[in-house]
Amino acid sequence: MLKADTSLQRVPELFMELESANLVRIHHDRRVWEFGQHTLALLDAFYAPTSIAECLQRLGPRLKSRRAMEEALTTLSMLVSAGILTEESPTGFTDLMFPTGGYGLAHLNIRILEDPVRKATFIRAINEVVTPDDVVLDLGTGSGILAVAAAKAGARHVYAVEPARSGDLAAEIAKANGVADRISFVKGWSSTTELPEPATVLTTDIVGNDALDMVIWESVQDARKRLLAPDARLIPSSFETYLYLVDMPEKAVGQQRILPQQIKRWQSRYGIDFSPMLDADRGRVAGFYERPETVQQWRRMSLPQTLSRIDLRQDARVFEGEVTLTASRHGTVSGAVLYFEAQMSPGVSMSTAPWDGDELSHWFTACWALESEIEVVPGDDIRLRYRYEGDGRASLALAGD
Repeated sequence: MLKADTSLQRVPELFMELESANLVRIHHDRRVWEFGQHTLALLDAFYAPTSIAECLQRLGPRLKSRRAMEEALTTLSMLVSAGILTEESPTGFTDLMFPTGGYGLAHLNIRILEDPVRKATFIRAINEVVTPDDVVLDLGTGSGILAVAAAKAGARHVYAVEPARSGDLAAEIAKANGVADRISFVKGWSSTTELPEPATVLTTDIVGNDALDMVIWESVQDARKRLLAPDARLIPSSFETYLYLVDMPEKAVGQQRILPQQIKRWQSRYGIDFSPMLDADRGRVAGFYERPETVQQWRRMSLPQTLSRIDLRQDARVFEGEVTLTASRHGTVSGAVLYFEAQMSPGVSMSTAPWDGDELSHWFTACWALESEIEVVPGDDIRLRYRYEGDGRASLALAGD
């Protein structure tokens, strides 16, 4: 029987469907369960270990009648019976199949740790920056690799923030490395986290494929205002982004854009005219990610030009601009490729240029298939406009469109 002081926590991964009446259907343990209107509030309250009494106190303002309290308690009991709320949340890697499961997947952790360059570069920067007087904040700690590295580098204390179940495994890794007494693992998002003291160093590898698409800028700016000392050092601290023109293979373009030859092929194959799809796709620049070892094989049609410099230590948010790229050879321009160089510390940097990556790299390259192919000769200029829209979204267009 559940008692008021019983501490519960929801299981790490759930897939839910929400109906218009706020009824919830949850896929869990190879079954589908249906619950009432208080389900979402209960799941949110038990995101981290919480006593039943504390949960009901938190939900008090919305439980305005005895009937509402009875409904909430019934739903809570059903969630416990289904194994969705438990006294001991599952640990270790998830059994879900890629791509679901996030950073609870062994697959993603393997890809990250098998990359011989990226995390090793972070660790070199940590060893250069962190001193015994430092308090370190590690955003998105994942396996805990950067938090453990910071503790080993001598940090007085490390606060490692992680919303996914990998944070539980990271705590075990800290114990195995003898640094658990100097690392506090915080389950949740940094935007809802508070620290008992300001951090003097921030480390984070929420670095996207075009630098900003994992909302690193938004997360770091929030941390600077609330969680960091005024002179805190950042790893990484800035990004220099570059853009260059390419002649993408037709196969690559055809996976992102509707092409006339596809319409003809589908007409022949199925006896159906799909030309409205071609009309609907006109004027669109298609953004996508591709493996660096694939992109490095594409024919480069210009030299890289600097697109922007993003300094995470500054408040200014100007992540848009135009760049003129000059064709360096005869041929067809069908797309553009973006990469960046991250300044990790005064003496350490990291590049995501396609030619610096291979099949072991755990990042992809940001690419755009242009709205149409452009025939060029050396000296022809193509002007492109890039804009970071915020919340991880970016766009690229031919300037003047």
